[in-house]
Amino acid sequence: MKFPNPKIISFRDEVDEITNTSYLTHSLYYHPAKFIPQIVKYCLTEYTKKGGKTLDPFAGSGTTGLEASVNGYSALLTDINPLLDYFYPIKLPEFSIKEWDKYALNAIGIVDKIYDVDIKKLRIKNTNSKLEYWYPPDLFLYFSKIFEEIKKQKNPIVKKILILTFFKLSKKYSFAEHAMPKLFTSKRKRQTIQDLNRNTDFPSKIAIEAKKEIKRIDKSVTELINKFNLKKIEYYSGVDAYNFNYKEKGMVDSIITSPPYLQAQEYMRTFKLEMMWLGYSDEKIKSFSKKEIPFRKPEGRINGQYINTTRDKIKSKKLQEMFDSYFWFTIKAIENASNSLRKKGNLCVLIGNPVMEKELIEIWKVIYEYFVVEKGYKPIEVFEDKIVTRKLFSGRKNNNPTGMHSEFLLVLEK
Repeated sequence: MKFPNPKIISFRDEVDEITNTSYLTHSLYYHPAKFIPQIVKYCLTEYTKKGGKTLDPFAGSGTTGLEASVNGYSALLTDINPLLDYFYPIKLPEFSIKEWDKYALNAIGIVDKIYDVDIKKLRIKNTNSKLEYWYPPDLFLYFSKIFEEIKKQKNPIVKKILILTFFKLSKKYSFAEHAMPKLFTSKRKRQTIQDLNRNTDFPSKIAIEAKKEIKRIDKSVTELINKFNLKKIEYYSGVDAYNFNYKEKGMVDSIITSPPYLQAQEYMRTFKLEMMWLGYSDEKIKSFSKKEIPFRKPEGRINGQYINTTRDKIKSKKLQEMFDSYFWFTIKAIENASNSLRKKGNLCVLIGNPVMEKELIEIWKVIYEYFVVEKGYKPIEVFEDKIVTRKLFSGRKNNNPTGMHSEFLLVLEK
């Protein structure tokens, strides 16, 4: 079939009122792959009924939800990551500014309490022994004490403020490369932490940093509550977009989403350390990892002129299996979500073009072919947006070492 030529666009220029992609609570916590908010706002303004409801089945960091909330739209968010239960109540607040001021102040007071402990007298019970691998002994004991104290907190919002704060610091002061996705260590980071442990009063240093982090969170949440009359956002964490019953939650006017990219694997591994600190068992963590695309055996295969031609160019059987799994679960998850899309509602999907065995895989074409040819959706537009900033990691096996240079926004009408 003949595909349309993508229209070159800069969403940052189109939505110039958003000058900082990290404004409000968009940078509340680290997420390995985030929408820029300009794209979501563009899709809300151009392709969603004013004041209507949107859906993001791969909600991730919650960009769709936050932009919907501040711009007067309702939203339904789902994601396989169970930790969203700790992130979203702060990122998408439902409390008053008076309540929030009290929560933030209480969280700082608890940091002072945690700091004032004698490390030599600590006795930690029932901690995941695999956590010890990631820390020098003293730092492990100290963070164990911190998370023990956090679990004792009765106020759910105060607890979540502390969890957000110490998720960040426990990763920073671990052997893990905290500025990169996935969970792995390096000789450089290991040596840095060992040296710090020998030469630094780390409880004092971490306490100071924790207070700064709470103040950073406080500033962004305060700005959000004071500036906007926020819409309540409905979300479900730890769920599978492939079989979640979206239609049961009501019809939506648009879907605005960015599914995982092909070979962008081990999303849940990025959050494994945090899950262990919260007491998740290995079996529970694996149960979420097994829901990831493309780690499952597909029940069928997506076919079409473009996808079949592209599949034939891949020689490795293992990569072919990954290819088929990825497209089966991605396409079927979007189709499942689309069951709740109203007639003439718009499907907006942002995706990049990865490389597999040196072959460029234009994912948007597979989605276009399936929904236009197989499902009768009306093509509206395909945009190509140049990526302004991206993280590339040297020293790691990568079939596309220069990274993706553009992302594509596909817009279809049901």
